[in-house]
Amino acid sequence: MFLLQGFVSRLHRRPPVHSGVSALPPRRFNGPQLMRARRAADVHRRELAAAVGSKSQAIVAGWEAERTFPPGEKLPVIAKVLRVDIDVLFPREGPCDLADLRCDAGYAQYAAAEKIGISKYGLSRAERGERQLDVEWIGPLATLYGVRVDELLAAQRLAFGEAVPASPSADLPALTLALRAQVAERPEGESSPDVIAAGVNQEAGAEIIRGDQVDALLRGMPGDRVFAGAQAARAIAITGLASYFGVSELHLDDHEHAESRVLDDLRYLASRYDISLAARGGEGGVSPDMIAVLSDLLNREQNAPSALRRGRGPA
Repeated sequence: MFLLQGFVSRLHRRPPVHSGVSALPPRRFNGPQLMRARRAADVHRRELAAAVGSKSQAIVAGWEAERTFPPGEKLPVIAKVLRVDIDVLFPREGPCDLADLRCDAGYAQYAAAEKIGISKYGLSRAERGERQLDVEWIGPLATLYGVRVDELLAAQRLAFGEAVPASPSADLPALTLALRAQVAERPEGESSPDVIAAGVNQEAGAEIIRGDQVDALLRGMPGDRVFAGAQAARAIAITGLASYFGVSELHLDDHEHAESRVLDDLRYLASRYDISLAARGGEGGVSPDMIAVLSDLLNREQNAPSALRRGRGPA
């Protein structure tokens, strides 16, 4: 896995002139993860190459083998074509400077300058921390990049080597906390996102989660965002993770999704056994037939070997 300073367009960018050290690279790139995401999306290399304006699929092969790397401004379109959140596929490693904002908006330097009618040379100097943006450029650039003016000014301060306070972190999702607790109990060699994903997929007999998705969940990204709002994919992945760690699915999921999953399961049981889920006659609660089915399932569960209850099969 490589840490890239804005990728090819910024690999040789010198540190801001006012800083003693270079800032941390803003995004991570992992060629094999890119290949897995492309295959999961059923996108051919030539399709991805065409989306970034290349006629040769060899450029994508080079990225996946990590011989070359895509320009930073191409990352948004790559993530969009593969239907993966950019912060899942290319995780950020710190706050944005001016070049990061431009790349995340999908603009090459010359294109951004041309779009709002400013000097490419002036924009380049600002990104290198040599000369601040002209005041009249700030509003149009913020609009072009889709950020607030204060975010643009914070990015400019970072480009000049000034310390930018970290944004206050929101409460971590329940899924993140539960996964971190499970990972903390594993040996170091078995706790990486790629190893976890490989173990989950091996148990499932199919690829239901990728290493970059496990990494995003552990970093605190909401599951709905990690799986692009696909609730079925999210539910399958949580089932696989629960099986891999040997815990209940409800142990991993947050309350809202857990309750929804329980209700879905109850509706399935009602349909399978052709019984009513709710009691009739305005009594409320679960029907007597459903209670009988649940009691029978509970008895069978309690009498089953522990390994089978965890969904792992016999030892």
